[in-house]
Amino acid sequence: MAFTEEQPHAQESAPPGRHRDFDVAPEEDLLYSLSADGKRKFMHPVVHKGRFWKIRRAIAYGLFVLFFALPLIPVGGHPALQFDIANRRSHVFGGTFYPTDSLILVALGFGTIVTVFFVGSTFGRMWCGYACPQTVWLEFLFRPIEAFLEGGPTNQRRLNLAPWNGRKLAIKAAKWSSWTAVALLMSSTFVAYFTGWGPLLRGLATEPAAWTGALFVMAFVAGAIVFDFGWFRDQMCTIACPYGRLQNVLADRDTILVAYDEKRGDPKVRLKDRLVGVLAGDCIACRACVNACPTGTDIRRGLQPECIGTAQCVDACEEVMLAQGKPIGLVKYTSEREQQGGVRHLWRVRNLAYVVLMSVAWGTLAFLLLTRADALVDVMRGGREPYRLLPTGEVANQQRVRITNQLPETQRFTIEVLSPRGAKLVVSESPITVEPDRLVTVNAVATVPRSVFVDGQAPVRYLVRSDRGFRKEVEFLLLGPYAPPGGTP
Repeated sequence: MAFTEEQPHAQESAPPGRHRDFDVAPEEDLLYSLSADGKRKFMHPVVHKGRFWKIRRAIAYGLFVLFFALPLIPVGGHPALQFDIANRRSHVFGGTFYPTDSLILVALGFGTIVTVFFVGSTFGRMWCGYACPQTVWLEFLFRPIEAFLEGGPTNQRRLNLAPWNGRKLAIKAAKWSSWTAVALLMSSTFVAYFTGWGPLLRGLATEPAAWTGALFVMAFVAGAIVFDFGWFRDQMCTIACPYGRLQNVLADRDTILVAYDEKRGDPKVRLKDRLVGVLAGDCIACRACVNACPTGTDIRRGLQPECIGTAQCVDACEEVMLAQGKPIGLVKYTSEREQQGGVRHLWRVRNLAYVVLMSVAWGTLAFLLLTRADALVDVMRGGREPYRLLPTGEVANQQRVRITNQLPETQRFTIEVLSPRGAKLVVSESPITVEPDRLVTVNAVATVPRSVFVDGQAPVRYLVRSDRGFRKEVEFLLLGPYAPPGGTP
């Protein structure tokens, strides 16, 4: 395969009676990244800057900006996106979410899963080619750095096969050093999503010993990035990625895929072999589509799991067809049904079901966000004893009241008892002042007449209000002595 590092076949001149490599393992039955003897081939795809490549580049650059900018852009006094594990909260575009927002998390998770199913069923592996971090970072950052320092695919292959000397060592050192610097910046940004850039930089500058955990994560993630984009590369897509396997289940005859038009292209005949009167298709067997593929896939062999939908083969083939004065579309986005002469169906039962589920999931998420309360109030039991009998004949219950302020401004809360009659509440702090995005827990003691207890229980209702208009009624079950409704034990 062109522009791959192929290992020499040691058995090409094997003695009679011995099998050669391709007698044992035909090339068409192998992964494109493996030679017949199982050795690794490194892909060096040729870049054709066609229309799909330009679209992918624009998306990639936009994703780069988002990745680096989200921890830096302040929204509502916090980074636009931050997962503050230490304080058990997340800041998402001005909103602060807590572990108690479990319904929001469930709606978000369900919506994401169904959306993945819908995208996979409708658009195939276009996600892999256009938005997957593996493809985006590799094809539009790490490979360009490699090409800048080593040259194009032919020069890269020639350099890799050349013996080690000062020039090769300098180029390789510069490439891996550049990759490491980029990986460290990426890993630092990753850590900043959890700590924030300000605390991270201040901590590393003043107390680096206290930030050993962050340093370890940065080093580990940077190492994983360099390993993945520097060496593992296409094998992440063809061997390790679970989405590629899931795609085989999600796809149907109407799923978008990159395909070669056999009726138009076959028989494949090279330009130099074309003679007058010889039957030949539009494919000139130039292998430009193969040389352009980041996984080395020969799209002319039909639908294959190694194809990740980058459309680099489409751009390459269009360039060749235009140069030959022929219409484009020999390799194109299509579907299995269209390949067989039918009309692709966008809306089918499976997709309609996905749309309904997505509407329910994202609609529920929107409803939960729009109706999200300005505060969270939880009443819990406190103290070591379930209740205490007072000399006055009343029953006291110790409680803890936890209030979370979900507004970007300070709120002051008061608590009063609505029922039962004769109940009183003493709070350790009143009004309860809670700063923005903070949680405050106060102690409280509820005192009620003994006569209200039935079978050792008595319901109580509290009204929690704030100076910002928050109002919520909270029910709680008090414990006490067993007494009949008449009030006598």
